[in-house]
Amino acid sequence: MREINKSLLLNLLYQDGPLSRIDLSRRTLLSPTTVSVLIDEAIKEGIVYESGVSSGTGVGRKMTLLSIKEDNGYVLGIDLSNSPSRCVLLNMRGKVMATQPLKRLIGEESIRSDLIEMIRGFIDSEQIPLDSISRIGVSVPGRITADQASISSIYLNVENMPLKKMLDDAFHIPVNLVNDLDAAGFAERFSGAAKGNETIVYILIDYGVGAGLVLNNQIFRGSTGRAGRIEEYVDFLTDKLAQRLKEQFPDAFATLSEEATVQQFVQLGMDGIEPYASELEPIMHRIAKYCGNVVLLINPEKLILSGWITENEAFFQRLIGVIHQYEDRTDRTPVSASYWKEYGAAVGAATLCLHQMFKMKTIE
Repeated sequence: MREINKSLLLNLLYQDGPLSRIDLSRRTLLSPTTVSVLIDEAIKEGIVYESGVSSGTGVGRKMTLLSIKEDNGYVLGIDLSNSPSRCVLLNMRGKVMATQPLKRLIGEESIRSDLIEMIRGFIDSEQIPLDSISRIGVSVPGRITADQASISSIYLNVENMPLKKMLDDAFHIPVNLVNDLDAAGFAERFSGAAKGNETIVYILIDYGVGAGLVLNNQIFRGSTGRAGRIEEYVDFLTDKLAQRLKEQFPDAFATLSEEATVQQFVQLGMDGIEPYASELEPIMHRIAKYCGNVVLLINPEKLILSGWITENEAFFQRLIGVIHQYEDRTDRTPVSASYWKEYGAAVGAATLCLHQMFKMKTIE
């Protein structure tokens, strides 16, 4: 019960701090003595600190406020779904302290030989001791077994790879694996474009494509963990779309990178230049129609879009308008671009680590 009560106090401070001891006692129904004993213990451990006093205008005694100690350690977030991969470092309050792109890793041999070295290089570059990192979160574009024993990913070209054990053995730090779209959606919900929303849909169209669903504050993965697959958008993956454009219009795009090809195509289309405008219009409508059907089905508080479809502001605003046409109702669902963009999955993986650390314990 002591550990359960302590986790309850820490969860409140993490979610809603700063709070006073009296606030904590009132909200948890724990006695003031119990709260003081457990908080004093957390202060000695360096988890909590007295961050100031209340600014009340009354004549009574001002109360000492308590907060989670930001610099008591870090969590690391790794995203293997982007090109390049991404790495982020968060403090104990979820503030991003450092970010770094990492080279894309494909195949189990490449991940085994390079990922650990890349993580160590990032930690060394930030000049922080390894033992100050409390947890490592890794977002993966693919399936993760329920016990996190292995991952399978077409994008990474791996099947039943024991990624968690590999990292556990290398760093001796608790490791948590999460689907990349779930992680990116969680980042938006916790500290991004959907902060405060309990039901959201997050849709990505980039080198990967799919949706992350949060229903009533719970990540929804479906009966077999495959919820969020969107075959309708496969033709619009950055690499597939760029390849088609390069073959169809070599004079315009042959020398450009995949990302630059898609960006230039969208700009030419939005400028009304043919034949690009005529090529772009049906793509926009296919994307918008599917999004409209999704919001009609799920009725989320917000739809978050990410990837190349949000990079051109004129295109994005037009896309929102077309989505609302297909949604076809008066109380239209708000649509926003992702706040964290390409770092969303890494930030989400790290933030989920913090939530695991500060979640309320229960009796098993």
